[in-house]
Amino acid sequence: MLKPIKKNMLFIAFILSVLLNFVLLNSNQSICYAVITPKLNKIHATSKILLDYTHETITKNYEDISTEHEIIKILNKKGVKKYSSLTFPFSKKNQKLKVFFIKIIQPNGNIIHINPKLLKTVTAPFNPEAPIFSNQLLKTIQLPGVVKGSIVDYKYRTVIIKPYMKNNFFTEDYFGGLSPLKKSVYKLTIPNGLYYRYAEYGLKENPEIINGRLNTTIVWSVWDRNKITLEKMGPGESFIVPHVMISSVKSWNDVALWYAHLTKDRIKPGAKLNDYIKKLVYSKKPILEKIKAIYNFTAKKIRYVGYEFGIDGYKPSNVNSIFKNRFGDCKDHATLFSSMLRQIGVKAYPVLIPTTEIPNMNPDIPTPFVFDHEITAIKLKTGKFMFADTTSNVTTFGDLPPMDQGRNVLIMVNGKGITARTPVLPPAKNNISVKEYASVSNAGTLNLKSSLIYSGAYDMYKRYLYSSTSKRKKQDGILKNIMSIAPNAKLSGYSFKNGNSLTKPYIENFSFNAKNYSGKNGNVIIIRLPLRIRTELTKITAMNKRKYSLKFGYNFSEKTAVHLNFPKNYTIVFIPGSLNIKNAAGSFAASYSVKNNTLIFRSYFSVNGYKIKPENYSAAKKLFHLAIKTLSSQAVLFHE
Repeated sequence: MLKPIKKNMLFIAFILSVLLNFVLLNSNQSICYAVITPKLNKIHATSKILLDYTHETITKNYEDISTEHEIIKILNKKGVKKYSSLTFPFSKKNQKLKVFFIKIIQPNGNIIHINPKLLKTVTAPFNPEAPIFSNQLLKTIQLPGVVKGSIVDYKYRTVIIKPYMKNNFFTEDYFGGLSPLKKSVYKLTIPNGLYYRYAEYGLKENPEIINGRLNTTIVWSVWDRNKITLEKMGPGESFIVPHVMISSVKSWNDVALWYAHLTKDRIKPGAKLNDYIKKLVYSKKPILEKIKAIYNFTAKKIRYVGYEFGIDGYKPSNVNSIFKNRFGDCKDHATLFSSMLRQIGVKAYPVLIPTTEIPNMNPDIPTPFVFDHEITAIKLKTGKFMFADTTSNVTTFGDLPPMDQGRNVLIMVNGKGITARTPVLPPAKNNISVKEYASVSNAGTLNLKSSLIYSGAYDMYKRYLYSSTSKRKKQDGILKNIMSIAPNAKLSGYSFKNGNSLTKPYIENFSFNAKNYSGKNGNVIIIRLPLRIRTELTKITAMNKRKYSLKFGYNFSEKTAVHLNFPKNYTIVFIPGSLNIKNAAGSFAASYSVKNNTLIFRSYFSVNGYKIKPENYSAAKKLFHLAIKTLSSQAVLFHE
């Protein structure tokens, strides 16, 4: 579900958000090293906003008229590329767009006027990795003559003809984005006597309130602001750019009643769907097994297709057409799933939720505007709610995709709105369990058999890869993995289990041998356990301090056990010491032991990575540094 677009803020569809969460994972490496290495180079501003001016007017009929004027100075080549074209999104169903002028003032004073009539109307771009069908339209145009030092000046107006909620308005404004800013002004004019409330984020000055005879105008201003710099693996732009949100909605119950009206006559199963539900759960006895059967059907058999803009971002399709066509977007998924559950006597309700790229819902400002996704809440006998997201066809029932965790949500129960918060799953739920059996010969040849069991977010990612990559690419992934251990390794076998299952964990097995692995030098063999080691975590914490939280997006853990068999004519003369550390960022424990002619390594690494607050950043640095230092240590074997 996608909320109306304001300014140039683009909101990411569900499947893309899922993929962004998975970008932090690396299918070929251990979890504690499985993150993209951040580039810590200083990022210079590409442009400076000289003027960011918006005047939004709400009429007596709740028509929403917004006029925007932008003046932007281009500072470098990246800025030239960024502003080589302009795009204005709008909805043909409920929104009018008028571009008054576009002009480019070059450094030499020459002015290029762009004729607004040359704007082309196109549909939103198709992404082959996320099949999104959208009724969103774009007005777009190329800007010739933009060079370093140019000023791009344009003005346009959008009109929302009908309010999304009858006799209500809700809106927001972001002040200038990340670029350095000279002046940003947001004016909101509303009829006198109209109820409203607002919330400010990152603004230092109180707004000016101008009381007129018929209308009230509220003016927020920001002047002379420096560039806002994002931190690697920190909150996104929409979280840290100053903004304001305004709503006339009086209560969350009003939102729930509005949504109930949208779903009226769309949630009752017909005869064919009812018959299918009976067949689906016929052989299942415990109610939980029946719920799982319906969940697995909805997640695996109803293809996710997004067509979300304007009111279509909130209004679901009829459950019978969703069942017949076997596709739908997030609200269709949630509506069908809850409707099927109700037929077996389970209390299930739709849940409006913001995804990770959108700031959390403010419980004090009722509005549907802050949600861009929909999932399902199941009421348990204890009275508590369990959340499920069937749009992720790789998520086991009982788990939640990282993007759904720790979010303020609205549960709509029979026309009443209940605010709640989704759980943040503990590190043990997002786990890789690694078991390896290795041997090293007198000649230094290494033989290894490895088994990896994935759960939670890692299970989801592995299933995604399994279903979306060819057999050859799967093998290439294994080869890349073993080459990271030993460049001269030869793969001797591999297998994958439960790639299409939503009930069993994903398992990956492989084996290989590598000559001259152990660093043998005369009578000495030097070898490191565990066999894989990366230093990405130390690079992530290379900054001395952080202004914003460090966000992996989920809590995670890894359990490792390695048994290394060595020749009987060798004696271990050194093994690294054990370590056990626990702090606010997580914990790490590692131990080495010897039994007969086997060196045994065990470790458990747990990180509270959903959000590491700035005050806990030093704890994360210490935890990661000591973990890497311990894992980099080597054992020494000697033959007399």
